[in-house]
Formats: sequence, structure tokens, C-alpha cells
Amino acid sequence: MRTTTLFTFGLLALFLFACQEAEEHDHAEEEITVSHTVWTEKSELFVEFEPLIVGELTLFLAHFSDMETFHAVEKGELTVSLTKGTNGIRNTVSEPSSPGIFTPTLQPKEAGVYTLTFELTTPTFSDKIIIEDVTVYATHAAAEKAIGHEEENPNEIGFLKEQAWKIEFANAPVTRDTVHEIINTGGQILPAQGDEKVITATTSGIVVYNSTRTMIGSEVSSGQLLFSVIGGNMTDHNVKTHFLQAKSNYTQAKSNYDRKQKLYNSKAISKADYEEAQLAFQLAESEYQNLASNYGNGGKSIKSPSMGYIKHLYKTEGEFVEAGEPLAVITQNKRLTIQANVGQKDYTKLNSAISANFLFNGKPYAIEDFNGKLISYGKSVSSEHPKIPVYFELDNQGELLPGSYIEVWIHGTQRGTALRIPTSALLENYGAYSVIVQAAGESFEKRDIKIGVSDGKYVEVISGLEEGERVVTKGAYQVKMASMSGEIPAHSHAH
Repeated sequence: MRTTTLFTFGLLALFLFACQEAEEHDHAEEEITVSHTVWTEKSELFVEFEPLIVGELTLFLAHFSDMETFHAVEKGELTVSLTKGTNGIRNTVSEPSSPGIFTPTLQPKEAGVYTLTFELTTPTFSDKIIIEDVTVYATHAAAEKAIGHEEENPNEIGFLKEQAWKIEFANAPVTRDTVHEIINTGGQILPAQGDEKVITATTSGIVVYNSTRTMIGSEVSSGQLLFSVIGGNMTDHNVKTHFLQAKSNYTQAKSNYDRKQKLYNSKAISKADYEEAQLAFQLAESEYQNLASNYGNGGKSIKSPSMGYIKHLYKTEGEFVEAGEPLAVITQNKRLTIQANVGQKDYTKLNSAISANFLFNGKPYAIEDFNGKLISYGKSVSSEHPKIPVYFELDNQGELLPGSYIEVWIHGTQRGTALRIPTSALLENYGAYSVIVQAAGESFEKRDIKIGVSDGKYVEVISGLEEGERVVTKGAYQVKMASMSGEIPAHSHAH
């Protein structure tokens, strides 16, 4: 029994020694890399490379993302330069080795502190990124001593650029900006006053559509024929009968007027008789011309008073319409109105109202995005209308749908400045909020934060973030899911 126990302990000691030796060997073989992440208005550069050593060729893995789309830069030329004063070396690659990744090389000649510059030219934009204080080491030992081995961050979430490029991804900086008192309420997008024209029937009869394309949403031009109103077999509403009667009255009145004009010129009748015939002729002529100008295909023609779109049709083809009844609504849709309905308790805050944000189809907008402005707000309420209407007018750029109900955030009095992030960056869990912070190109961290007032587009950050940090605004859920794998992807890519 004792012999067996000693043998077991011996095996255990040998196993632990072997593991320790293997761990030390792996650590010694661990690759030391240098990385930098730089964001500009045009691009994001995440570059990895081994320490620069005198006389050795260094490969740069330069990951470039387009900051407009956050997708990989797939076409372009990259020049990398290593300079000190007026001296230096450079290398240019004419295209990425794989989508988004350029692989230029440099071979430093002398140790020292240099400036590393990346100049990118693509079909759509050019950018220049400068990284100061980049060291070239004399030996590997000097580099390892100076850099050491980076300790792992237990909260780090690894998410490669190749992963981010495949999803809908975006980030934004934490900024300090003006914050306001906010009135959060509901509202509706409406056509601007004067932007709509109601077409009415000028006579009674049966409605006939001029075209099969006369439907809601159809584009129309000014003066375009839309409908005809015909009498059919109905005696009381026969447009053709009215037209022929008006033509007969006109012909008879003109003949009588011409005859009495000759008699008046020869002083055979009085001026009163002449003027009576003249007035009868003018009335008959006006009625006839009015019918003739809008008469066609046996009915009264109804034309569009302006260019625009058919918003509503009140009558179907073949339906009877009385004179004066509406047939359609034409909207130009050039301007829109947002009507927000505010509770009475917030009435005094409206004195300082200057702007608003709103949510349409899940996307936040500011009225300034549409050249919008506050027009007016109500000064009284009633039992039928207990809320105060607030009106904003804005351009219709084709993104908004009149008639839609929206959520509105009205900006009131300024409260000073505070840190803000886009509301799309928020992750909520039972009333607690967090964000995904992008510390570097492929390094992320989930951060709990405390928030303040939201204006629909941005939310105030009370604690948990620093100005200048970048938060993920699209794709945060996918990055968060990557943290559940329990593994941090290696930073050194084999491309």
C-alpha cells in the first residue's frame, strides 16, 4: 500500500513538472506584437506588427475600415513611411492583400524613435494617419525588455475586424455637449398647410377615371386630366344636355347682341336696350366657355390644379357625385408638419422650446436634419382637446410618411453640458444599462453605466464612461455574444 502511494505521488510530481516546463516554453515562444488603433472622420486604422528591429523586415497588418459604412476598405493604395526628421524609408502597396487588410513591409536601418505614417488613397476618399513616437530597437532582447508581455484583461471581449466587417456595425465617441430639459410625448406627421389641394366635382353625375393609373400614390402634373363626370341616362344630371343647352344659349345671345349693336350704332335703340343684350351675351359666353373648356368624352373634365401625388380618392369609378363633393386630394409633399401633443403640466416649458427630435420607424431624427423649425403652439385647451398642440415644420426628403404616429422629444431650457452617447448604444437588462466600449480595433469591454435624460437621439451619461471613449452603436449584441464564448481571439492574424 505504501509503495503504491509513493508511486502515485511520483507520477503526479512528474506531471506537474512537465506542465510547468511546457508553460514556460510556451511563454518564451509567445509572440510580442505592437498594435495601434486610430480613428479619423474618414477611416479607422487598426495596425499590428512585430517590434521594429534594425536590419529586419517587418510586416504590417493594416486593417482599414470606411467610417461612413464601417465596412472593409476593399480597393485602394497604401503607403507606409518611417521617418525621423527629413530622413526615412517608405513602402507602397497597390491593393489590399485581402478585403480591408493591407500588408506593407519596412526594414529599419537605425535604432531610435520615429514617426510612422499611413497614407491611404481609395476611389472615394484619401486619408493620412500619423503615429508618433514609434521605437526601432537594436535587438530582439532590447525590444522584449522594453515591451514585455501584455497581461490579459479578464473583461476583454475579442472581436476581429473580419467579424465586424460581416455584420451591421458602427461606433461613436462619447462627447460632451449641451443638454436640455426634455418633454417626451406623442405626435403625428402631417402635410404642411397649403401643401394639399382638394379636387371637387363642378357638376353632378357619374365619375369616370381618365386612366387606370389614377390611384393613390400616383404622380400627377398640373392641368392633367384625372376624371370626367358624365350624366349617362339621367335627365336631371346629363352633362351633355347642359353643354348643348349652354352652346345654344351662347349662339342665340351672340346673334341678338350683334344685331342690337348695329341698331345702337345707327341710334335705332336706346343704350339701355344695347347694354341689356351685351350683358346677356357675356353671361352666356362665360357659361359656354366654362363648360367647353372642361367638356370631353361626353362629360365634364376634372383636372389636377397642381403637380404632386394623389393622396386620397373619395369616389370609385362609376359612383354618383353631387356638384361640390370632393373627388380627390392632391399633395405636393414638399413640406411636412409635426404635431406634438403636450400635457398641460408642461405648458410653461414651451416658452423655451426651440427644437425637437422624433422617432420614425425605429430610427431617431432631429428636425434640423430636415431644415425644420418650431412654428407655434396652442395657447388654450378644452374638454374636447385637453392637450396643447405644438407644431414644427420641416422639408419632406422622402424618408417620412405623412399620417404616421411618432414619439417626440421637445427640447426646452438648457441645463448645461454633459457626456452623451447615441441611444442606439444602450443595452438594457431589467432597468440596468450597459454599453460595449471599443478600446481598440479588436478589443472590446462591456461597461455598466448610469444614464440621465434622453432626447430620443442621445442620452446623458452620468457615470461609467469618459469623454473620447468609443461605444458600439450597431452590432453591440453580436459583440456581447462573442464574450460568451470564453475565448479571446488571437490578435496575430495569419493572412
